[in-house]
Amino acid sequence: RARSTDAAMPELFVLTEERQSLEVEAGLLQEVLEAILHHILFHRSLAGKAVVPKEMHLLDELFYVKCDEPKIDKEVREAVETACKSLRKQERGGRVCLILYERVSSGMWGERKVGPWEEWMLHVVVRTEPAFGHREELLRRRELESRVREILWRVHNIVNTYRKHLPKEGIMENSSVCYPFEIKDPSKPSQGGMLAGVGNILAKAVSDQKVHNVSL
Repeated sequence: RARSTDAAMPELFVLTEERQSLEVEAGLLQEVLEAILHHILFHRSLAGKAVVPKEMHLLDELFYVKCDEPKIDKEVREAVETACKSLRKQERGGRVCLILYERVSSGMWGERKVGPWEEWMLHVVVRTEPAFGHREELLRRRELESRVREILWRVHNIVNTYRKHLPKEGIMENSSVCYPFEIKDPSKPSQGGMLAGVGNILAKAVSDQKVHNVSL
């Protein structure tokens, strides 16, 4: 899809679409989502900051790296727990979105979160039907492992290719390594109250967004 010339719109990276959803066993959902989101956050950590990597193991032969910081860990874990509850109720799955913001100084008002400047989208379906025997269970696990490996590799390529739009500043509060971020609940595409109208406007403008469809 064509990219917009509107610099105010965030970059959007679509890792999986609805027609090619990432299907995940219910028991592995939390672990898989945390791995993908941590992988993105680590590779989008602030350049020049003291990022402490932590190598993690996923499934049988998958490894990923995350920022070794309790605050980030807690935010990701809690947001993914909420996302998992929503996804388990949606038969056709839902979109898990990671949004990155910029934090800027605003004088007497202190710091405020502005943006967003980048969004990652992943369409996920929860597999609830049991496998027919050990052989099918192994095949499913290998299929999932292969798909997640491709996604992690794709993220790695994206963060090295698309860098010109990164804010120069904007660290997360109480953190020296990460931009402010939000992980959206799949059951709540937009926030309520005064921001609901803004969410609707942004939804209508998605065709004008800088979209990079990198789904597998």
